[in-house]
Amino acid sequence: MTNGKLFRAFRIIAGTLFLTGSVLTFAGGAVFLSRLFKAQAGPVLMRCFGAFTWGAAVVCAVILLSAFLFGRIYCAVFCPFGLLQDLVSFISRRKAARTNDFNILRNAVSGCVLGMLFCGVNAGFLALDPYSNFGRITGSFTLGGLAVLIVISALAVWKKRIFCTTLCPVGTVLGLFSKAGAVRLFLGGNCLKCGKCEKVCPAGCIDAKSGVIDNGRCVRCMNCLAACPVGAVSFAVGYKTAPPDISRRRFLVSGSVLLAGVAAGVLAARTGLLRVGRRLRVLPPGAGSAERFARKCTACMLCAVNCPQKIIRPAPGGAGPVELDLNKAPCRWDCARCAQVCPTGALPFLALAEKRRIRIAEAKFDPRNCLAFQEGAKCGLCASACPAGAITLRKNGTPRPVKTALCVGCGACRKVCPAPRKAMTVSPVEKQSRIE
Repeated sequence: MTNGKLFRAFRIIAGTLFLTGSVLTFAGGAVFLSRLFKAQAGPVLMRCFGAFTWGAAVVCAVILLSAFLFGRIYCAVFCPFGLLQDLVSFISRRKAARTNDFNILRNAVSGCVLGMLFCGVNAGFLALDPYSNFGRITGSFTLGGLAVLIVISALAVWKKRIFCTTLCPVGTVLGLFSKAGAVRLFLGGNCLKCGKCEKVCPAGCIDAKSGVIDNGRCVRCMNCLAACPVGAVSFAVGYKTAPPDISRRRFLVSGSVLLAGVAAGVLAARTGLLRVGRRLRVLPPGAGSAERFARKCTACMLCAVNCPQKIIRPAPGGAGPVELDLNKAPCRWDCARCAQVCPTGALPFLALAEKRRIRIAEAKFDPRNCLAFQEGAKCGLCASACPAGAITLRKNGTPRPVKTALCVGCGACRKVCPAPRKAMTVSPVEKQSRIE
């Protein structure tokens, strides 16, 4: 086996293992792997700008350094959305072909998305983050997830990884480092111009006739190394053996479009054109206000997968931030998984003791529906179920009004209320607060 085929086999094995682990995690079968997704490039970028931590900054630096040193190896092995496209392409059996470099479109889209991110708005990543889109496909069965699957499958059958090379903001950032990186792929002088490498390239970044490989778009699939009959495709270290394939005019155009996109994204975020989340809903602990959460949540569904009560659900259609369905079950007092696994910073990390002090909703008592008040029945289930001690009973067994200073709005009282028309109801709050 040649070195090229060996590299390709290793990439396929590693990618298959990672894709399998990703599917199992979002399907709820490997919850222990959930925290590893905090190292995904998209969520790491979002945390750096939206909920900065030094840990996120270090991980981000490592990912960018790896792109500079080895190219977009992250896209080839560690991006589940990219691997899903490879799987669809493999099933379709359609051969690859050289793809036009949609340079202006790529920089305009990514610049706009990054501009919004600089302002703490994740709206662009909600639509284009590869990790979040993969989560919507495998972590929820909604129309939104189905729509993403149909669109990305159609793109993969048409032009293989055109999403990765044209629309993906993560891919664009990694491509900037990979294009002029320390190690690049190039076509040597012994190239036969047979075009075999070009036909197997999913990124469409090889021009065999011109002898050029666009390392900015190359996703390091290693297909070209395995397909070349004379070993003309190889890696080069340094600028002398493999100069960056970019002209001064192209550099100026790309930079100008990217900056214009950033400016457009900043303007859209600052002027409130992307204002969302006005509808009052019950949100996971740590979300803050509906507007803040809508700016930062990309609906990757990792919190929903990890919720033991299965009360976290996507927005209608799957295109928006998640919410809690306390009609289904209460938010467990002994659980803070959603805030502990959130990879984007939409839910800041909360220890269990901190989570128990976050008011996510407000419980209200209506004596007109209470069986103890209306029928003299012995009940008291609401007081027994309340973990915060916000509900107490009078001597005659009837509930007192809910102590709002203690209530966290978990919904436990509503769940156990036996009245046909619930005497205990839970309402959303304008903004989550901390109970002192």
